[in-house]
Amino acid sequence: MIVALRMALVGGFVWLMLFNRLCMTDPDDRRKLRRGAWMLLGFVAIPVVSALVWTSALDGASWLLFILLVGWEGNRLARQAIGFSSARSQAVAVAGSSSGIVCTDSLQVRSYQFAGVGAHLDGLTVAFVSDFHCNGMPSCAWYDRVWSTISGIGPDLVLLGGDYLDAPEDAPLMERAFQGAARLAPQLGIHAILGNHDEVAQADVRRILRRSGVSILDDKWVALHRSGGQVVTVHGTASPFVGSRDPLSGAPPGGADLCLTHTPDNAPSLARRGSRFILAGHTHGGQIGFPLLGALLTPSKYSRKWSYGTFRVGESHLVVSSGLGCEGIPLRVLVRPEIVVLRFHS
Repeated sequence: MIVALRMALVGGFVWLMLFNRLCMTDPDDRRKLRRGAWMLLGFVAIPVVSALVWTSALDGASWLLFILLVGWEGNRLARQAIGFSSARSQAVAVAGSSSGIVCTDSLQVRSYQFAGVGAHLDGLTVAFVSDFHCNGMPSCAWYDRVWSTISGIGPDLVLLGGDYLDAPEDAPLMERAFQGAARLAPQLGIHAILGNHDEVAQADVRRILRRSGVSILDDKWVALHRSGGQVVTVHGTASPFVGSRDPLSGAPPGGADLCLTHTPDNAPSLARRGSRFILAGHTHGGQIGFPLLGALLTPSKYSRKWSYGTFRVGESHLVVSSGLGCEGIPLRVLVRPEIVVLRFHS
């Protein structure tokens, strides 16, 4: 029975990794569940039955696989912890928002400090928010709190990472939820990309964003001029969901200082181009997390490697936000909605 349990844990881990890579990125829910069920049979059910039949023969192999599993997970958690530590990350709950294990209506500000940057980034403060999913949960009044919190932070630049609604009929909710954005006046403006959910109502999303004073980066980059003559370059890509399927389309030749990408899957190619700081959403941090393990389900071809936090990808920094809203079920467990703040110092 113990051998079967070890095989179940190892098989479940392999299934989870492949389900994230091959199924969670599939927009067809029925096909996703069907493929997941077949993989569950192959990677969990069959190994467990085999372990019950040939217990002694599989005992050593099950131990080896279990040790490899523990090592793999330990390495992933260590990488995440190192990223938080190196960027001096700190999460602060916003007063007046609910909290606890179920945290759908909570709100936190996650701050990252990056030192040793160029003089043109010195003193820059950036607020990054993603995955709004304006579908009524949380309420539009809750998004008013998001904008007022950003206003209180006083960033030089505000960046939006996509997924503003879930269905065409959500456009009025998005319009109401974005009333507070129009009152922001950051020195370097508000810039946005679209996400995969925005495909269903692109015209409405673009109209509401522009009416709110937001510049949309459709596979292009902009040069933002700070007081003192410094220039900050910002690149945006919604690849592969909206626009070009090449995430480098419209990127500056040497890479941008800040790059907005809806999915962290684009990080390796953006890092190779030379983007210094890559900001992503899409994963919701898993939306439902577990103690120690964190997120289990993540829509990424890299599975849970970059589900949430900050990481080094080559010479670049990748920051993945847990986002604001909910997809599927209106529920967050141990994964708080957040505003990400990046502060740069030379």
